[in-house]
Amino acid sequence: MMMDNEYLVDDYDENLATRANVFANMKNLRLLDIDGKFTSSIPTFLPDELRWLRWTEYPFLTLPLADRCKLVGLEMATGDLKYLWKGQKILPNLKFVHLEWLSGLTSFPDVSGAPNIERLILSNCWQLEEVHESLGSHRRLVYMEMNGCRSLKCLPSRLEMECLVTLILSGCESLERFPKVSPCMVKLSQINLDFCSNIKELPSSIRYLSGLRFFSLANCVKLNNIPNLICGLKYLKCLRLHNCVKLKNLPKKLQKMKLLEELWLGFDDFKRPEMCVGFHSFRGLSSLRKLDLSRRQIGEESFPENPDAFSSLEKLYLSGNYKLVQLPTFICRLSCLKRLELNECYRLESLCMLPSSIQVSKANGCISLRKIGDISTVHKWLYKIWITNCKKLLEDEENQRYITKMPQLSFVKKCAAANHRLSIAISIKKIPCWINQDEDRFTIALKLPHKWHTQILGFVVCGIFPGGTWLHFTHPRITFSILSNGLVVSSPELLVNCNLWFPPEKVEDSNVWISYMPLGFFQQMYNDLQPEDWSHIEGNLNITITLADWIVSQIYGAHVIYKEDVQ
Repeated sequence: MMMDNEYLVDDYDENLATRANVFANMKNLRLLDIDGKFTSSIPTFLPDELRWLRWTEYPFLTLPLADRCKLVGLEMATGDLKYLWKGQKILPNLKFVHLEWLSGLTSFPDVSGAPNIERLILSNCWQLEEVHESLGSHRRLVYMEMNGCRSLKCLPSRLEMECLVTLILSGCESLERFPKVSPCMVKLSQINLDFCSNIKELPSSIRYLSGLRFFSLANCVKLNNIPNLICGLKYLKCLRLHNCVKLKNLPKKLQKMKLLEELWLGFDDFKRPEMCVGFHSFRGLSSLRKLDLSRRQIGEESFPENPDAFSSLEKLYLSGNYKLVQLPTFICRLSCLKRLELNECYRLESLCMLPSSIQVSKANGCISLRKIGDISTVHKWLYKIWITNCKKLLEDEENQRYITKMPQLSFVKKCAAANHRLSIAISIKKIPCWINQDEDRFTIALKLPHKWHTQILGFVVCGIFPGGTWLHFTHPRITFSILSNGLVVSSPELLVNCNLWFPPEKVEDSNVWISYMPLGFFQQMYNDLQPEDWSHIEGNLNITITLADWIVSQIYGAHVIYKEDVQ
């Protein structure tokens, strides 16, 4: 049975007798899905055969669940619910509980009478302050999420959940301690404590979580200590300590974590961390693929000479490092490095010797950068180059030639031949001449001929954004619209998954952003179209590029890469 709030409550009461005993004659009802105030009085009971209850905007303070009912799933979002139930409730079949945006819910009840709950979500219940101690010994629970419960002060003192795999407590900013854990919790694989801003330390019993693979403590701004015993978690693959400004020391013997692949120790802004970090801290992490040291001030002398210990490193984030003047030789010799971010390294002067494996290079806002080298020619795998607001690069004629080579058609064709995307952001004042452009309209249109999808490899889109008071970081956004026979087929929107750097003050120079999208990637955005549908689409492809929601490019460009061009 499904009901929504399209009708008035008075109409329900008059026509359907939806009063307190509304479910009296629905003894065999299995599914109940209600949106809004379905009855003017709280139901006296729910059907015994009910298996699943979903009620959005529940208008009453309590829920009339009977002991030993057959309910399997309970979903409630928004509404006035204050008590799920009081005391112990015997619910042997209950497996799924999903409660979100219940602003009146202050506590989670005794669940010892519901021993088979497997999935529990208490999301954005802002007034939730405590959960019953019985939850800590729930043996069947596999997934537990309390994301955004910002008033939650305490959890059960000890967790003994032998089946628990995922524990998400992100945004529980009032939580002051993480519970002790039992040695039985070997299945726990993921813990997320992001933005638990009052947690100061972790219990030593964390060592029992031998199956832990993902542990995130990002933005735990009061965390000052991590027990050395965490190094015994030999299967841990990702450790996130992003923005932990009070953390004094990394665990000793970090090198014991042989399977660690990601380590996040950076910052979003220029806060002064209490912990000094150097590359010597990471020796022995032979599986490390991603290392974030953003806004950690590490001088060239702190980089090791021998890169062999970091032979697996694929992504390195060093943005906001004031000490870097030249790119350390160590970085140039990382044979597997694919992504290097050096945004806002204000003293960096040279970016010439990049690793041969590099695919993504970002150096936005490097105001001292004077030399970059011919990176678009030398590095055959490079497909994303972001170098904006680096004015001193344009003072040298040789660098100007290198910059103007980046958006050349030959470079784009090389990417098209390899069937991968290309993204370039550079500080130049005009769109390359090979790109069709329109300075008078907010949208540029491309003609789609008959069976165009069999002839085209992909599209190049381009926008030029002149100086102005813009966001510090923002994202290019492309909106596509196919008009066929005067009708819009659909209008998907692509948010480019990279920040385009613009300083907060007024900038005189323009920034040009160019992107190539293979046809296959373009077609994926139209997921409602079947492969055979493309044969019947002709007309115009209209393209608009914006930054955020309010900065519109004043000049647009677009170009079609045909198969015959690359062949």
